[in-house]
Amino acid sequence: MERGQRTEDALRAQGGHSAQELLRLATAGVADHVERFMDVYRNSLADPADSGVYEALVRHFGEYTLAFMARAGQPGLPGADRQVIARFLAHGWAGAVKTWFDDPSVTKQDMVDAAVARAPAWWTSGPGPDATPLQRSPS
Repeated sequence: MERGQRTEDALRAQGGHSAQELLRLATAGVADHVERFMDVYRNSLADPADSGVYEALVRHFGEYTLAFMARAGQPGLPGADRQVIARFLAHGWAGAVKTWFDDPSVTKQDMVDAAVARAPAWWTSGPGPDATPLQRSPS
């Protein structure tokens, strides 16, 4: 997943990409990662006793969201508690991945499209945030 993040950071540094394009790239990168390790994800996400993989997805998406909000100059960025916002969005992304695995009629592209479509307007409006690479928050 971090490889996809580095690719997104490189494109952000080049400029010329909208926030929505960058979000689509990041989401597709995670989908590609999950697809490469499909057996691991499928077994773990299907086992109610194994929440580790789901929580790893939530942690990744939460850190990504917090980093985005920390450096974004997006119009309309909410003033509410950013930890709560990040966890809320992170569970949505992880839930989209789980739905992709749980429902055979949902394709990888369906999951990416839905995840990007449900992003808040403050995330996808205007140009992408500045070219500073995302910093992982300490875990």
